[in-house]
This record gives sequence, structure tokens and C-alpha cells, in this order.
Amino acid sequence: MAVGYYLRRRTDLSFVILDSEEGPGGAWRHGWDSLHAFSPARYSSLPGRLMPGGAEKYPTRDEVVSYLADYEERFELPVRRPVCVEGVYREDERLAVKMGRVRLPARAVVSATGTWRRPYVPDYPGRETFRGEQTHSGRYVRPEPYAGKRVLVVGGGNS
Repeated sequence: MAVGYYLRRRTDLSFVILDSEEGPGGAWRHGWDSLHAFSPARYSSLPGRLMPGGAEKYPTRDEVVSYLADYEERFELPVRRPVCVEGVYREDERLAVKMGRVRLPARAVVSATGTWRRPYVPDYPGRETFRGEQTHSGRYVRPEPYAGKRVLVVGGGNS
């Protein structure tokens, strides 16, 4: 969305944002119910539009999705969705973005792929004999199923 904001300011360029989601919000649409941004709203804003909530508010998942939808609309970003990009190929002096039978010519491509669609679950010794439940943060929704259980969270990021 930030790249779209800056491209929109250039009157000599045409561009399109291709999104595989049904609506605005990207991976935030798939976050768990109690998900909050890991930084306050004042540090989570995109260019040209402050994220509401004040200096110390950690926006919820739904607030971030709403902000992103508003951002897209406010700056009239040309988003096509749902679109599944299968690849980017060089064709002569240009690039071509392949989406099924459609090939979209381009002079430049910004790849801003998400992370939630193909969660990585590493292999570890004893995994095949482990009888407990294992889930990825990309599949987590709410804490109630884990009440009364011993839980270990292993992560290399915000999970």
C-alpha cells in the first residue's frame, strides 16, 4: 500500500496492485482474534495517513484491517482482487506477470508477498512420535482450545 501511495503521486506512471485476497487487509485478515500490532499506532502508520488510536494504542487486528481498507479507498489505489500471480517472466525488453491465461506487461514489478499462506513448520527430532498437538501461528485463532493444557510456544518472530 505504501508503494501504491508513492506511485499514485506520480502522474506520469500507470500501475496496478494485484492482491490474492478477497478484500483489503492482507495477512491481517487471517490473524487470530486477539491479535494486536506489535507497535503503537504512531509507529504503524503508512505514508500520508496516520493510523488512528493515539500515541500508545496498539491497534487490534480489526482496526488494522479497517485502516488498510480506508487507506486503499482514500488514495484510490488501483487494486485488482482476488488475483493469483503465478509468475513473472522476461519477455523481450519488458516483464510479464502471468495470472492464469492473462499476461500483464510491466516495466517494473514490486514483489510484496505475504507470509501466512504457506506456514513453515520445521522438522525436529522426535516429531514423528510426538503425540501432542502442533499448530502454526498462521492457523491459531483463539486461546480457549488450549485452556488447561501445557503449551510451549516456539517462534523466531512475532508469533
